[in-house]
Amino acid sequence: SGPSGRRIAGLSAIVSAAASAAFLTAAFTSWSAGPHSRRHRIAAAASGGPDSSGRVAERPFFDLMIVGAVRAIESAEMKRVGMQSEAPSEANGGWSGEPKEWAESMSLTQQISTVSQIGPFASLKQFIAETLAGDYDRQAIGELIDRKIASNKVMMFSFSACPFCLRAKKILTDEYGVEMEVYECDLEPEGKAVRAELGRRTGRTSMPSTWLGADVLLGGCNDGGLGGVAKLQEQGKLESLLDERGARAGGSPWDWLMQSFGGNQAAVAGKKRALRAIAAKAPKNGVDVDDDLKAQIEAAATALEENCRGQPARMPLTGTWDLLYCTAPGGSNGKVGPFVGDVQQVFLDDTRFKNEVQVGPLKLSLEANREVLDDTRIRVKFEKLAVSLFGTEVFRKDLDGSGVWKQRFVDDDLRVMDTPSIFVLTRRKAEA
Repeated sequence: SGPSGRRIAGLSAIVSAAASAAFLTAAFTSWSAGPHSRRHRIAAAASGGPDSSGRVAERPFFDLMIVGAVRAIESAEMKRVGMQSEAPSEANGGWSGEPKEWAESMSLTQQISTVSQIGPFASLKQFIAETLAGDYDRQAIGELIDRKIASNKVMMFSFSACPFCLRAKKILTDEYGVEMEVYECDLEPEGKAVRAELGRRTGRTSMPSTWLGADVLLGGCNDGGLGGVAKLQEQGKLESLLDERGARAGGSPWDWLMQSFGGNQAAVAGKKRALRAIAAKAPKNGVDVDDDLKAQIEAAATALEENCRGQPARMPLTGTWDLLYCTAPGGSNGKVGPFVGDVQQVFLDDTRFKNEVQVGPLKLSLEANREVLDDTRIRVKFEKLAVSLFGTEVFRKDLDGSGVWKQRFVDDDLRVMDTPSIFVLTRRKAEA
């Protein structure tokens, strides 16, 4: 389904969640107010297992009703995830799961997730996790978790379609070259018990749960543990944490070899990460960025430019490049009225490309040609403007404009250029 369909489904999910939460809150209140044996009875009822005395646990009607309600809500949630998940494609950069924008630190989904990890809401989530897990062997599950964490420099417990998990994975693997084991709690037979036990240990059942050894919990994506993978990256702390554990590709003791014989690859990789991390702090596409952050991004771009390969304007460009940041005004930054859309540059061949802005069902496409002038400069001639609505072209106009763009840094997956406004673009992983 499209963005509008996912938004409708999302609103329906929130309404359903509110109704479910009302029932479960009442059930949880009764459960937590009663004797501890009721909690154990519910877990045993969920699995059909024996109680602590070895006898088959009693199944009072109220306990069975709670178990049934939790399982029904889980089933509905899995259907919702299936409906809202995106299949990997060229358009979404190979993303496979719930919409990537949900994982942003300021998204409504993140705000709901943050609230759900506080006080009674966190206890309610733990209650649900334990109810779904049933009566499990805590020692065996604890040993499984310990073994996974101990045998990997980076260990992530995850849900396969969760946008927060997908974003954290992407940061660790794409930005830092981390090789890690991922345990998908929704796919593994012991996954529900692992999630419940992690909740007991960390105070949060939300995923992901990312570890650097038994004593360092990075957290989730934007919160938990030391702050979360994405948050730590934004703060400039993630790289040093990974390096301390030798978890990052290209880390010590081989950096000096790469610097001596590999064309300063390690230095370039570090500067690219620094630029991406600082640019990620800006508003979407750099719209209305403040002067202080603008200066920081320019400084990071200048530092990276020093390591640019020769003849950046002559580098072949193919595929689709997404705008990460720019200082250009107007439509070039994706701002259409009060909305800020997604901006991409699509290369059709060696000379032809399209600049595209997508805002919901509205798509603006600027067709252009490029000509190499010298090692760092290209001339761009704009030819046509096309406007589409819901995939149907509704307007087309010929253009007669041009400009000279300076290429400051170009490699396989990152570009920095001046038009004269600065643009930072990243190539889609699926095509890199």
